Amino acid sequence: MNKTLLSLVLSISFLSAFSQQDSLLKNFKYRIDHYQAIGLNVSGGGNYRKFNYPLGNQKYSVSSGGFGASYYSFKSTDKIQLTTSGALYSSFSSAKTTSVNDFTKDRNFSISPSFNVLNKWFSKNNFVELGAVGNEHYNTSKHTGINYPGKNRQGQYSIEINTGIGKGRLENITDMQNALWLNQVLMATKSLSRSLTAEELNGLGQAITKGNNTRVLDARKKTQFTLTTVDAYLQQQGLVNKTDINYFSNLNDILFYAFNEPRLSGMEKYIRFTPSMTGSSNHQTQTITSYRYKDRYTNKSIELTSGISKYSPKNLLHQNNYGSFLKLGYLSNDVSISSFDSTGSISETKNNSVSKLASINLFYEHAIYPNTRTIITFNFQSEFGYFKTEFSKGLFGRSSLYGAINYFISYRTRLTCNIGAEYQKNTYQIYLGNPGFPENLNLYANVGVNISL
Repeated sequence: MNKTLLSLVLSISFLSAFSQQDSLLKNFKYRIDHYQAIGLNVSGGGNYRKFNYPLGNQKYSVSSGGFGASYYSFKSTDKIQLTTSGALYSSFSSAKTTSVNDFTKDRNFSISPSFNVLNKWFSKNNFVELGAVGNEHYNTSKHTGINYPGKNRQGQYSIEINTGIGKGRLENITDMQNALWLNQVLMATKSLSRSLTAEELNGLGQAITKGNNTRVLDARKKTQFTLTTVDAYLQQQGLVNKTDINYFSNLNDILFYAFNEPRLSGMEKYIRFTPSMTGSSNHQTQTITSYRYKDRYTNKSIELTSGISKYSPKNLLHQNNYGSFLKLGYLSNDVSISSFDSTGSISETKNNSVSKLASINLFYEHAIYPNTRTIITFNFQSEFGYFKTEFSKGLFGRSSLYGAINYFISYRTRLTCNIGAEYQKNTYQIYLGNPGFPENLNLYANVGVNISL
């Protein structure tokens, strides 16, 4: 009888703990009045080589450099969710080669600006959204010498406008996840006098958010500020039983090394209208032969989507994400290719293809968080529908199924493993205007260590 009662009490406590985790994760509100970050990068280098050949010496030298700047801003209040980012990167290089019979120079320059803005305005449980994404890459090179001197200019660009209305909201619950992990580890090491209540755990999650999203330029002071903010909250609640080395090492471990991917909670129902345009161009000129080549690709599209997405944390260890949406699309692909030789002859090709499509899209993902270092995901995505072009029509589809493991070793090192399968039929005919590309099945598996130096 006593064993039965004990098992019943333990089962109720277990279910109560998981139910509390579920409720806290689902109801956490990620609020930041205004967070912004700026990144700058400057680099440069050079190389010199000398080769002693029987017929003469050859010298090679190269110098290169680059500059990058980025900006990120995020705001999350009850009425606004605003994300803004932008970047500008450029690089250049200059190389010289000197030999007995030749002297060549190669110069390259590239620049890549980009931006991303998305704003959602909330009124009760409804929202209106407006945003835009754009990027461009431009590269120019020049070759001077006896063999094929000439110039080359390349450019790519894309811009997309996002507009929509909907109901619901998705919240970032990563800080609440870490608050639950922190409560567990501090209780296990008896650093707390008791386990935190649901209200106190929510407050701990908000303290972690404050510590992570307050700008402090000095990285050491930033670490101190984050630790002090979370410790001050626990001290104010009268929860800290002892402040030994284990207490602070556990604070540091959860706050700075619990690097799982961001978790979301909530549901969205939406209707979105998305016009976009992408393009590329290439212009080559050879000085001696007077040969010139130009090509230009322009893709325009309009999409109307209506769907639902739900991100549901079951508890601290498990999460289910799923959704579906209907899509109506119109795509136009324009191609122009021309070349001119030394005799003045011109070869020119122009082509335009239009595709219309209607499809249904589905996705499902189950994520497992066995500890603060690891995430295991199983993901399925599919799109099936009907398309019509000037020359053909029919069904198209693509689907993918994969599983992945991501283990955090350090800030610069991660262990990754993934396995999956992808299937496509007629998608190249719609998006790339290539009817000759066959249906294909791709199976893959990868394992490795990612190291950033």
